[in-house]
Amino acid sequence: MRIKRLITLVVTISMCVIVQICTTAVAKEQTFSIGTPMIQTHEETLFRWQPLADYLNSVADPNHRFEIKVLDLQELETAVSGSTIDFLFVNPSVYVNYSYRFGLTSPLATLVNREQGFNSSEFSGVIFTRSDREDINQLDDLKGLVVAAPSKQSLAAYQMQASELVKRGIDPNSDITLLETGLPLTNTLNAVMSGTADVGFIRAGVLETWQQQGVIQPNSYRIVEPRQFGGFPWVSSTRLYPEWPFSALAHTDPDVVRQVTAALLNLPLNSPTSEALSIAGFTIPGDYRGIDRLLRELQLEPFDYRPPLTFKEVWAEWQFLGWVFILSLAGLMIIAVIVLKRNNAALALSHLNNAMITHQLQENEALLNHAQQVAHIGSWEYDLDTHEYKCTEQMCLMFALSSEKKLTLEDFMRPVIQEDQSAVLSAWNKAHQHGRDYDIDYRVKIGEQIRWVHEKLHVIRNSQGRMVRLLGTIQDVTEKIEYEQHIESLAFKDTLTQIPNRAWLHESLDTLLEKKIIVEHSAFLILLNIDRFKTINNARGSRFGDSLLKAVGHRLQSCRIGDASINVARMAGDEFAILLVAQQFSDMSLSDLEIFLSDHCEQMFSAPFIIEDEPVVVTVSTGVTRFPESGVDLTSDQIFQRANMALAHSRKEGGAHLSFYESPMSDAADYRFRLERDLKRAVERKELRLFMQPQFDVNGNKVAAELLLRWEHAELGMISPVEFIPIAEASNLIVELDSWVMTQACDLIRDAGKKGINLHLAINISPRHFCKETFVPWIRAVLNDQMVDPKRFILEVTEGVFLHNIDAVSEKMNTLRQLGLQFSIDDFGTGYSSLAYLKRLPVNEIKIDRSFVQDAPDDADDAALIDAILAVADKMQLRVVAEGVETFEQADFLKERSESIIYQGYLFGRPAPVDDWLERWEERSFSSNTSAIVEFDLPENQ
Repeated sequence: MRIKRLITLVVTISMCVIVQICTTAVAKEQTFSIGTPMIQTHEETLFRWQPLADYLNSVADPNHRFEIKVLDLQELETAVSGSTIDFLFVNPSVYVNYSYRFGLTSPLATLVNREQGFNSSEFSGVIFTRSDREDINQLDDLKGLVVAAPSKQSLAAYQMQASELVKRGIDPNSDITLLETGLPLTNTLNAVMSGTADVGFIRAGVLETWQQQGVIQPNSYRIVEPRQFGGFPWVSSTRLYPEWPFSALAHTDPDVVRQVTAALLNLPLNSPTSEALSIAGFTIPGDYRGIDRLLRELQLEPFDYRPPLTFKEVWAEWQFLGWVFILSLAGLMIIAVIVLKRNNAALALSHLNNAMITHQLQENEALLNHAQQVAHIGSWEYDLDTHEYKCTEQMCLMFALSSEKKLTLEDFMRPVIQEDQSAVLSAWNKAHQHGRDYDIDYRVKIGEQIRWVHEKLHVIRNSQGRMVRLLGTIQDVTEKIEYEQHIESLAFKDTLTQIPNRAWLHESLDTLLEKKIIVEHSAFLILLNIDRFKTINNARGSRFGDSLLKAVGHRLQSCRIGDASINVARMAGDEFAILLVAQQFSDMSLSDLEIFLSDHCEQMFSAPFIIEDEPVVVTVSTGVTRFPESGVDLTSDQIFQRANMALAHSRKEGGAHLSFYESPMSDAADYRFRLERDLKRAVERKELRLFMQPQFDVNGNKVAAELLLRWEHAELGMISPVEFIPIAEASNLIVELDSWVMTQACDLIRDAGKKGINLHLAINISPRHFCKETFVPWIRAVLNDQMVDPKRFILEVTEGVFLHNIDAVSEKMNTLRQLGLQFSIDDFGTGYSSLAYLKRLPVNEIKIDRSFVQDAPDDADDAALIDAILAVADKMQLRVVAEGVETFEQADFLKERSESIIYQGYLFGRPAPVDDWLERWEERSFSSNTSAIVEFDLPENQ
């Protein structure tokens, strides 16, 4: 019995321990909720934004889990006020509303939308009408008309347009008739097109989308007062406003907020998450002060209230009657004195009247003091004849004055802080000596507390125009000033480093250009990018990286260059900017300036940064442009563009480099932009061409051919692959090109088979495409669909693909080898060649780069390299293809060293269109006789 009880006790204790362990393990995981409004149905909205939560879960701390909470507006407000969610992703007007009411953080990031191939972090509204309404040409014509809009709550489809009407003096509540059509948006379009409404309000870009979808005809509508903003794809009727902000509630863990901010800003442009969300990603927070002003103009929540009536407003409204009352009272007193002297019998009655009047005045004074106390307003009066001050109780409290002693100007000035005293005294002297009224803001220190006050002084004159009194009112405006400073801080200060941000620098540069006070070539915009910052951040963590960014910002702010004016800002991530104005540099040459600034930059970053007691030495890539230029009216955007081009050039140099902007950079950027834009449509326009260059064995027999891609631009003519392939490699365009080439290659092999040609093709595969998870399934699908023997293909990859996960690369190659495909290493010996790669990877062939072949007969070093490559290939039983064989000496040199080597080069045939090569494929083989060389007069690169 005792044994059974002991066993029961042990089992019970074990179960408790297990439950405790499980509970502890579960408790370690934290869930963070992201609240977002229900735009369509709950399921559709959740489906729309779920990939964002999935992305955050994939990159954040494993113990942190993120979930999307889709709520209607009432539920969302309840969740924010009750702090039951941690993050908020909502439209800008709702964000500003909640920011005032519930104390949200400043935005972490701003949404960048992708619409019709364009990326934009801003949006706007349009006002449209039917094209036959010739009476509606400007906003003033909307007065008295019927306007269709989805809802008054819509920012882009009502509030933006209503704000523009208010600026024209049109009241949206009384001067137009609003027809709320509700969703879907086509209700608004139908109301205008049917004549039920005269004009419609809708988001910019919607009409163009409907036009592409065939919902509306191009010439059936017209935009009222259209605007076109640079970089924004759609025609607008309003100003641009920033897209949806992503923010955090005040209670959310700051470390988690920083992780989420970094994850949003690092969301790749063409990542699966971006594609799933149909967005371009997120950018640094936009300027939401425009939304603030819009809500104030329309008196929408939280600005849908009238402020309490102040004494100043009462006095301004009833000033005339007040003076009439005071003068009348004075007249009555004079009459009373006369009557008193003439009639002693009425003395008692006069005393009674005076007592009543005195009592009323005391009551009025008490009411005035109470009103001033409520409104935080004090008032004072100075008699210029007696030099006496009189102050209300509230005035004495605000300035800690004693009402029992005679006051002097020094008593009033004593609480004013030292920095503001000169401005206050200057204003007082102008009023006292010259009779000028004034309004001024300044700070006073009462005890340990500093408060902002607004003082307004009015000079009182007698009938002869002589100054007799000074009347002043002082109001405590601390909350107003702090709010304005908070708004300015959100808009113009970087939240991490507490130095100015990109928006502030843009505004400062605009102001500098508008003043036109700087001489030619005396101003400089310098952009600096920390080299290898991502490596440091990944190795030591985001907190370490943030500390480094703060230290860099502090050191840049402390830099001095002679008597130059220097302003520093953080642009984004690890990029900083310096706006420098120094007239002494205007006559220096670019070379001298480059040496001077390079030396100064090197000295600035030579000392290590001490981060968490660890010394960290960094270098920076620097891009510089100077302005203004004679005869060139540069905008701030153009100046930033030039500095960015110079910075990009410095990065290409490998870091720790400074580059000045030169005009060819713009030409190259424009040309590259045009190529990238036109390359996206090259397949559609059928501008791509396939060329082929054959490969021969030492006996002159054709054994295979390399398939080459050419681009015949409709306007620019034939464009070299050296120009367009790097552009394609930098984006997903290379995947589209690979897909097109592979499909065409399958057709080519089938066509060759019909002519009796046993064609083997070598095809170049991009490392970017090869490393995608979808690469192997794609190859398998193409071969199955096209029904082509995989043994006919040799996939050429460069050594750069081995820099990725070598195990994953090997697994992909082995899978494709099992299908029958073969692999060749292109440009062998020029990159990261390693025998370990050849040992671990299922490679069939290596191609000797033409740079080794050209000088091999005469250069002992190149000859030794080729001997080594051939020896390795022989031991590992690999085929060897020699590229760039152009002379008989080169061919003989290679043949002496290997009887199995394969030739490819101009000596045997230049690249030519595939149709031409197929016609000549069986005509003849190569021999040592020069008459047998196959030539096409096409000066193409191999």
